[in-house]
Amino acid sequence: MRRLIFVLAASAACASAGPPPGGPDDHSPPQIIAVTPDSGQINVKPKDVQFRFDEVVSDRPAGAASLDRMFLISPRNGEPRVGWHRSRISVRPERGFRDNTAYRITMLPGIADLRGNVRTDGATLVFSTGPSFPTLGIVGTVFDWLAQAIAKGAYVEAVSKRDTTVVYLSATDTSGQFDLGPLPAGDYTVRALIDQNANRVFDRNEKWDSVSVTVTTTRPSVDLNAIERDSVPPAISDVTVSDSVSVMIIFDKPLDPATPLQPALVALKRADSSGIAVNRVEWASAYQRARAAADSARRADSLRAAGGNPPPVAVPPRPSGVRAPPAPRKPKSPPPERAIVATVSPTTPILPGQTIRVTTRGLRNLVGHASDLTRTVTVPKPAPVDSTKRVRPPADTARPPRRPPPRP
Repeated sequence: MRRLIFVLAASAACASAGPPPGGPDDHSPPQIIAVTPDSGQINVKPKDVQFRFDEVVSDRPAGAASLDRMFLISPRNGEPRVGWHRSRISVRPERGFRDNTAYRITMLPGIADLRGNVRTDGATLVFSTGPSFPTLGIVGTVFDWLAQAIAKGAYVEAVSKRDTTVVYLSATDTSGQFDLGPLPAGDYTVRALIDQNANRVFDRNEKWDSVSVTVTTTRPSVDLNAIERDSVPPAISDVTVSDSVSVMIIFDKPLDPATPLQPALVALKRADSSGIAVNRVEWASAYQRARAAADSARRADSLRAAGGNPPPVAVPPRPSGVRAPPAPRKPKSPPPERAIVATVSPTTPILPGQTIRVTTRGLRNLVGHASDLTRTVTVPKPAPVDSTKRVRPPADTARPPRRPPPRP
């Protein structure tokens, strides 16, 4: 019996390593109470950087596989080496801090305490192992180009063109903005990645963008439009004949929006090899907007001809003193398209039942790769009407049965 009591007591002692029971619930994430060295210091030779918190933090952060993925050391000198010491986290480069170098240490959002309360903001520390700081940097915004939205938490790096081993790192905040540096003047390649698996590697099927930047005497600002890009040329996924003069060609990936669309990009031929003249090639969105505007104009003309006007649209007034919320930021460029429309000459219309061969030439993907493509399509015929079946009139319009004449 005494042995059983001892085992239960030992088990209870081991269980007390977690948060103590009782007391008010803690819903506050861990707060930073000190960082060593202090931000802004020069001529420091730290072995590592220390982040101290007001409580014990978890060694399993939210949104990352390990604590190593919660910190960025810029410029990069190997992978971060992160140590967990209950209420303290130590951070250092894999190959140590270089001499005469300005560093930016970034702690990303996601540090949590033992109760699961997660920090939604990060922290940044800047110091120099030399006697001064460079005053330059690169700022900007990363967008998800296809979604037309800002990209939060995107991984950003600037690679020096003079020495590609020198790489500066950053990440976007909740507004999609980033700050690279401090760094010296020079030419850089800035790359942004929406890093789905948080491995900081440009993997296939992940969205990214890059741009060349020259830093001289100012801090240039750049926008990066991240989207999936690959080296495989686009392929035709579908061809739709909208009417007798319009053919929509849909591709399996976005096309280069800088491509000058012209009739020479599309060739149409019938089964007997006779050509169909193409008058115009345009993006599908422009074609659909033009058709919608024409349909709206026709409806308005019909209504006016009938002696009426379109009813006004009632807009409720905004209460005084209430400002409209700011519109979310979007990329300056519309999303790239996957479809074009070729309009043919009315003198060579596309008729139902015809088989046509569609060939495209020179249509590039987002990294400039193209190939000639061909697809054959048969225009469907309209469904035949069965004239042998007599259509009975509705019951309410049927002629009533005749009554017999009265007897004399």
